[in-house]
Amino acid sequence: MQVSSEKKEGIKHLLTVTVPADDVKKAYQVSFVKYAKNAKIDGFRKGHIPTNVLEQQFGSQIFADAYDALVGQTIGKAIEEAKLDVVGYPKIEVKSANFKKDEDFVYEATVEVIPVLELKPFEDLKLKKIVSELSDADVDSMIEKLRKQQGKWQVKDGAEVADETRASIDFLGRCDGVEFEGGKAENFEIIVGQTQMIPGFVEQIKGHKAGDKFTIQVKFPDEYHAENLKGKDAEFDITVNSVSEQVLPELNEDFVKLFGIKDGSLDTFKADLRKNMQRELDRATYVQNRRQLFDALKAQYGEFDVPEAFVASEVNRLAKNFENQMRMYGMKKLPDSFKPAEMFKDEAVKEARLGVIVRQIMTELDCTKPNPEYVDAQLKQISSAYEDADEVIAQLRKDKEQFANVENAAIEAEVVDKILAKACDGEEKKAFHELVGRQ
Repeated sequence: MQVSSEKKEGIKHLLTVTVPADDVKKAYQVSFVKYAKNAKIDGFRKGHIPTNVLEQQFGSQIFADAYDALVGQTIGKAIEEAKLDVVGYPKIEVKSANFKKDEDFVYEATVEVIPVLELKPFEDLKLKKIVSELSDADVDSMIEKLRKQQGKWQVKDGAEVADETRASIDFLGRCDGVEFEGGKAENFEIIVGQTQMIPGFVEQIKGHKAGDKFTIQVKFPDEYHAENLKGKDAEFDITVNSVSEQVLPELNEDFVKLFGIKDGSLDTFKADLRKNMQRELDRATYVQNRRQLFDALKAQYGEFDVPEAFVASEVNRLAKNFENQMRMYGMKKLPDSFKPAEMFKDEAVKEARLGVIVRQIMTELDCTKPNPEYVDAQLKQISSAYEDADEVIAQLRKDKEQFANVENAAIEAEVVDKILAKACDGEEKKAFHELVGRQ
């Protein structure tokens, strides 16, 4: 077998592979035997068809199967001989196939290779490392949120619609004096400050009490989902049925026990809450630093060709994430118009480039294998959310798939740490509420 390699544009290479006639003859014979055993021709018994009849009837197919087999047998060796780091399956084009057993078989294979980048100084990124500290005020604020989650709404006679109240209303909407679909409701509940309505809708209800009837004027946003209402002026007749205020539970033993604190101790509750909040803050801080680092790397290296296989893999990953999100919102089946290759192509290319950049940096930093210290840190972080941390760690180590995920996360964390150590030029302090829940 002879192999020649020619670099083409970008990351593509063209391999020309010549398979000698002797190998063609052997492959043909294997293919011929297969057809001889299974072919069916009227007037002949299966397995007893004369050679000349079989070749006359199936000759081109016998050769085609033989050529396919030869490509499968030789392409890997050809790539190895050319010393190329190929990604994905090659695009094959037959150049010489004369359907003769005594002639060479020649084909071309267009392959894509992993790009080799010139690594750029981490110091040029000049990032501000995000740091944060959990304060007592953060813990107290979280306790208030938990109290609100457990709060009960109670109707208050004479109360006005105001921030953090809940109003039950009837409304009837009109555009140009005509009622429109979806513009009417009874006993519709609005929590002021939380329920999203048309701009100006909630603001004009504030200050009113149960029994008030009035009309408000609003304007639908230009980007409103209903085509017939975009940018239109409208009026709504409003009737306030009731106004409720939220009554929060007392911060006592009963409240604390709702969150699994068996002894009902407020100090124990705060300590447990602080531990959980610190874990969330640590994770959120890491995610934010990683995100800004990866964004900076993508900008630093700019555009370059990446293998189609990498892009396809990223499209598939992004599409699966999107489908999972839609299922969370109750959508069981995506519409036929959903075309991942079109929808995620640009983002997939960027992520594929990032993957190439990070892989090369991993090699440069000697981070291709999981560091035991980082693996232990990952296991500690995961297990800290459970009562029996040692048991959780043992289970993670036993599960090959889950432990592989832990090891990959450990490699990533080490790479991020090592780059940030050189890429950061100062710090940026952020509060708990700026980080947690905003990853």
